[in-house]
Amino acid sequence: MGVTSGQLGGRLTSMVGNDHLKAARHAAESARVPGEHMSRAELAERVNAWLAEHTGRPGALDRHYLGRLERGQIQRPGRDYRAAFRAVLGATDHDLGFAPDPRAERLRRAARHPRTADATALSQAADMLSTVRRLEDETSASAVLPSVAAHAELVNHLAEESKHTAEAVGLASEVSQYLGWLKIAREEYGHAQAHLDSAARLAMEADDPQRLATALSFSAYRALLLGNYSQAANLNRASLRDSRVDPGLRAYGHLQGAEIAAHQEDTRTATRMLTQADRLIENAPDPQELPDGSYWHIPAVLNGHKGFVLHALGDTEQARQAARESLEAMPEAWARAEWAAGHRVLAGWESEAATQRIRELD
Repeated sequence: MGVTSGQLGGRLTSMVGNDHLKAARHAAESARVPGEHMSRAELAERVNAWLAEHTGRPGALDRHYLGRLERGQIQRPGRDYRAAFRAVLGATDHDLGFAPDPRAERLRRAARHPRTADATALSQAADMLSTVRRLEDETSASAVLPSVAAHAELVNHLAEESKHTAEAVGLASEVSQYLGWLKIAREEYGHAQAHLDSAARLAMEADDPQRLATALSFSAYRALLLGNYSQAANLNRASLRDSRVDPGLRAYGHLQGAEIAAHQEDTRTATRMLTQADRLIENAPDPQELPDGSYWHIPAVLNGHKGFVLHALGDTEQARQAARESLEAMPEAWARAEWAAGHRVLAGWESEAATQRIRELD
């Protein structure tokens, strides 16, 4: 049984160092010995099990390492271990006594004195967002949503007050866009649209065509999932209006438009847009040139979306082949990520019952 931040608050206020972690462990009931608190060995086993389930890699934590953490000899364990401790104990990094990310202090200072926020602070905020996106690959949308929501509050504050208006507002748009994506993954479609509308508004304010096109395409994706094909088509057309976006995003927009047209039984438009997408994929940027989280813009992922179009057009065999080739070309972390579940189903790698996207594929 986990222990919440609120439950720990009173007893932890007078503690220092990693006595916090020990207190959290003592507050968690043992699953082995009713009425007793969790031992170091048991906590280590549960952390390792969480890692194996959520990242596909077994953890190597043992009671000796946990002892070093509780004695403060190790002040900040690695990212995946911190995520596992938070999940198992139901507490935050602060509650568990883990040393803060040094980047966070600069961002907190920027939030207290927003007009002194410089380009470095904004860059660090963007880096932290990229880190969370990598964590999503290895866990789930639900696991990272609280962190992104908290990050959004800070970035939105900087956007309102910072003298670096265009850069800060553009980053705020990207955070809102990411929140919209995470809400779609959780099927919270009303909240998703609110975030995506905010992302589009902020992108227009920053005159950022790339972020605007992405927000509109995510809104189209939401409408497609809900079966609102006319709305999806309108949003997709809007996402393609500005020619300043990169070829990879334009390729995704054409693939999305082709899939929408296929669901509308407009085979001619679907085929035309699929052909245009193929040409654009040839000019898609190299993965090394893209920021973290730009999953939709490289050939490996784009060819997987081509599989969805082919499936909607009724070409099941070619759709399966495209999905398999896409997964084989992706980095391993992407291929097993939650967001790639639809690709795995289409490729025949997972049961249809294992993914939300199967409703769309059918």
